Amino acid sequence: MNAQLHEKAMIYGLGGGLDSLNVAQHKDYFTQSTNQFKHSITRDIYLPVKVENNWNEGEWILSWGTNTITNKQTKNQIVVPFHTASLVEDGKIVFIRYYYDILNVATSQGYTLTPPKK
Repeated sequence: MNAQLHEKAMIYGLGGGLDSLNVAQHKDYFTQSTNQFKHSITRDIYLPVKVENNWNEGEWILSWGTNTITNKQTKNQIVVPFHTASLVEDGKIVFIRYYYDILNVATSQGYTLTPPKK
């Protein structure tokens, strides 16, 4: 994975919130995750997009899919639809933004969504 990243790449959206990770932190994140969980990516699709004359100018790779995450100890699974947007410069990824369905993650951990009272 690191071979695809520019040495100064920044990664956003993993672990929830507005976090940011550098390349070393991104590697650590996935090392920890793959030690605890099996990830199965399915229904994935990739779309290259070139944007000119706009604030987000550059060469982008957009991806969508489903990540089925299985806890290696408990065998519990979470199905997480995802989307990523990656900016590529000189053949290396310099920016990744992860978007994923946090509701699937929260409800699989026992959280509930309570609607507001009218």
